[in-house]
Amino acid sequence: MIIVDHVHKSYGAFKAVSDLSFSVPAGSVCGFLGPNGAGKTTTIRMLAGAIQPNAGRLVLAGKDVRTDSRSSRGQLGYLPESNPLPSELTVREYLKFRCELWGVERPKRRAAIDRVVDRCGLAEVRNKLLGSLSRGFRQRAGLAAALVASPAVVILDEPGTGLDPTTAMSFRTLVRSLRGEHTVLFSSHNLAEVEATCDHLVLIARGKLVADGSAIDLRRIGAVGVRFEIESTHCDPVALWQIVGVLGVQTQSMQDGWTRISVEIEPNGESIGIPTALGESLHSAGGIIRRFERVNPALEEIFQRLVRERGGDVSIERIEGPSQ
Repeated sequence: MIIVDHVHKSYGAFKAVSDLSFSVPAGSVCGFLGPNGAGKTTTIRMLAGAIQPNAGRLVLAGKDVRTDSRSSRGQLGYLPESNPLPSELTVREYLKFRCELWGVERPKRRAAIDRVVDRCGLAEVRNKLLGSLSRGFRQRAGLAAALVASPAVVILDEPGTGLDPTTAMSFRTLVRSLRGEHTVLFSSHNLAEVEATCDHLVLIARGKLVADGSAIDLRRIGAVGVRFEIESTHCDPVALWQIVGVLGVQTQSMQDGWTRISVEIEPNGESIGIPTALGESLHSAGGIIRRFERVNPALEEIFQRLVRERGGDVSIERIEGPSQ
């Protein structure tokens, strides 16, 4: 597992990470999220042992990163965002080199390489130069290198950057397959990618923890009320606002002449009949309803609300929702 326990890191007067604590259960895939400047890169570098915290404890698979750095690094496979690969080596030559760096015993190297080549779908390019590979195969080669010594913990820093939709979907499937065998920390700005890949999420802002849990947990704690989307031939927003328990009303004209209505109601609104009151209000105004659906707020919206309410006034422009 991964433990980040009351960690602080400052650069002069700037606090990059401030009293940050979270843990990643063993064998899970955890999405590590946050707006620009949240402290994700600093935290990852501390976990990798590249920089030291000013205070706090970092643990990888039972090994303390500060007091037992050699052992903790031996537990970690890391795929950085830039993924620097030597273009003059073939995939197999590079994996052999990584085995040597990791200290994999010579008699076990061939089996270790064959295992990750097969797992990462590299069989058809195993003898090709890394410099000749597509972005997708380069990412797979980088992941294979991170896995070749069977580390307990794997950190992936923006692994989907630059991948086309089909390749990104295939790579997400590969990452999900690591669940149970490795503990994975998956840093990304793409919420659709994270939600499709991870079973646990950690959101930070300004170097502090904002939320920690499953996507369902974060939707629950970040949602103000319950949302319904309605399509009707007529809408009187003022009348809908006057219904007790309605928290918000938004309308949008559709190309076919109908109106899309988004209504947020208080959390217990369904039990006290607010949806029924909405339908009756639209009907009494002469509206015909063709759609009346309870919808979950987009994860992007939930994260924006959590960052705004718990993380202070920070930019969220690089947190991305699903591609349109």
